[in-house]
Amino acid sequence: MKVCPLPADSPAPLTAQTTAHGAQADPDPALPALIETLRHDGIITARQVEAARFWATDYRIGVMGLEDPLFDRTSLGLSRRPLNGRSGSINRYRYIHDIIGARYERVLIAAMIDQRPLPELARHARHDPQHMGQVLTLLLDFLTRHYDAMPGHLWRG
Repeated sequence: MKVCPLPADSPAPLTAQTTAHGAQADPDPALPALIETLRHDGIITARQVEAARFWATDYRIGVMGLEDPLFDRTSLGLSRRPLNGRSGSINRYRYIHDIIGARYERVLIAAMIDQRPLPELARHARHDPQHMGQVLTLLLDFLTRHYDAMPGHLWRG
C-alpha cells in the first residue's frame, strides 16, 4: 500500500534551487535536451520522464545537498520538515541505487545531471551509440517500475 507523500516530503518539478550555503544554483525547469528529444519522438513516455525528473530531484537533494525547491519557508526555521524531506530523498536515492547499481546510475547522472548529449553519453557508458537511446529508454522504464513498486515507508520524509 502506497502512502501519499506530502509536498515537502517528495521532490517536485525542478525549479531554481539553493545550495546549503545559500548560493543560488542554476535553474533547471526544462528537461535535458536528450530526454526532451526522446520524449518528443515518442520513444519514452510521460511516466518515464517524470520518473527521471523524480530521480534527478532526489539525487540533487539527497546527494548534492541542494534544497527542495517547493519547501514552504514560512515556518521561520522552526520546522523539521526540510530534514525529513532530505532524509526521504536520501532513502529513495539509496533504494534505487541498490537496485540499478553504480554503472547505470552513472548513465542517469550523465543524462539528467550533467546533461550530456547522446554520443558523449554513449562514450561515457561504453555502449554503442546506435543503441544508447534504447539503453536509456530501458533504464527509465526500469526506474518507473521500481518507483511504482517502492515500499510506502520510503515515500515519507
